[in-house]
Amino acid sequence: MTNPRLDKLSDSELVEICNSGRRQDAVDAFDSLYRRHRDYVTRVALRFCSDREIAADTLQETFIYLLRKFPPGGDGLVLTAQLRSLLYPVARNLTLSALRRRHRDDHVTEIEPDQLPDPRTVDLEYENLGKAMAGLSASHREVLLLRFVDGMRIDEIAEALEIPPGTVKSRLHFAVGALRDRLGIA
Repeated sequence: MTNPRLDKLSDSELVEICNSGRRQDAVDAFDSLYRRHRDYVTRVALRFCSDREIAADTLQETFIYLLRKFPPGGDGLVLTAQLRSLLYPVARNLTLSALRRRHRDDHVTEIEPDQLPDPRTVDLEYENLGKAMAGLSASHREVLLLRFVDGMRIDEIAEALEIPPGTVKSRLHFAVGALRDRLGIA
């Protein structure tokens, strides 16, 4: 059952309740975090894999990972950026691991860790953008999606990808320039 009072709190406040709150308060706070971020984690998984079953497993495993951070099993969690900065690499790595396991089970060669599927769009108005993005490297597509789809700041992207902020800026600059060229935008 949802708790409207908790839904109004920030992620940091909910994390603090999970870290030190009473058991039922912590359960309710974690539930609020889950409901707030479940669609995001699913979208991240689907960026790397179009299999909804793997995406559902990734969602579950990502929040199990997060749950283990909190007492009594874990030492607690301190947010230094948005919670999405923590959830993104977890969901990404779990999805890629699931893909590797599936490919290994199917006796297919392993995929590269930074391999992203080509963007797929349904709406015709986005067809050119999808084609232009498909021409970008995986690392350039990734920073574009994190910045402009997920709305992450440069420092949050850097933390999520474990790269320097300057590298994020460079990749964004190159990717935006390449998209402009491909789309004929001045």
